[in-house]
Amino acid sequence: MYNKKEYKYRIKEKLDLLSHNEYKSALVVFPKALKIHQRTFFRYLYTKVNENYSMPVDHLARLARFFNCRIEDMLNYEPKPLTMKDMEKQKKIDVAKRFNLVK
Repeated sequence: MYNKKEYKYRIKEKLDLLSHNEYKSALVVFPKALKIHQRTFFRYLYTKVNENYSMPVDHLARLARFFNCRIEDMLNYEPKPLTMKDMEKQKKIDVAKRFNLVK
């Protein structure tokens, strides 16, 4: 058995709730429906929480709709909220880059 919290997305957990035939079919149909390679879909399945790799939100939304849940229910982590402090910091970095003050 796998540790449910180690994966970034709860896709595998949701797939495990399907019947065996639905599960096998989903592994073939989902990548085609999302217009991605099967290898990319498996990367979505097995991306770890601490990895920077992320799937596009429209793919996540379509999977959430299939599983009849909210997008947030497909995540195994709490996204860091965006704050004004983050935005101000990014603005300063952008200005510094424009004047070649930082790389």
